Amino acid sequence: MPHAYDQMPRLVGRERELGALREFVAKSIVDGATLLLSGEPGVGKSALLETVAELAAQDGIRVIRGEGVEYETDVSFAGLHQLVDPLADDLQRLPASSRAALRAALGIGSGPAPAPDRLAVMSAALALFRGVASSTPLLVVIDDMHWLDRATASVIGFVGRRLAGSAIGVLGSTRPGSSGFFE
Repeated sequence: MPHAYDQMPRLVGRERELGALREFVAKSIVDGATLLLSGEPGVGKSALLETVAELAAQDGIRVIRGEGVEYETDVSFAGLHQLVDPLADDLQRLPASSRAALRAALGIGSGPAPAPDRLAVMSAALALFRGVASSTPLLVVIDDMHWLDRATASVIGFVGRRLAGSAIGVLGSTRPGSSGFFE
């Protein structure tokens, strides 16, 4: 059965990169994987991410997108909010403690809540992504990771190191030598 990845998108001269990205997505939906694209501004990282996200979605992979924003680098979990928001229905399936940790970290829900433990937030995000991927492979695409806030960068790093055995891919882009929080 042909996959959307078998169709060559119309990015001129990017066949090698698209081939490598197709291989990454195929690997990630079998045993979890992470990939970080690094390049100077204007080299086409965002176009590659967009094309791969579109192809993955056409192939039945659930895609969630986020983007580091320069003016939100001092807002804790701003980037994570972008990733969790489209998963609101899935969030309801988490155990109450995990759901509460994410809701408090993201400032959703009613009333003030104590700041959750960072490890609880990281574990809850991982549980959320794994829960989603248990029924449909998941591709998390994050552009401009150098602009992520410190809290989100920590969560993404934590999740990215624990994908083995899952059907989750984390694909991001950054600039070389950037001074952001993501390493």
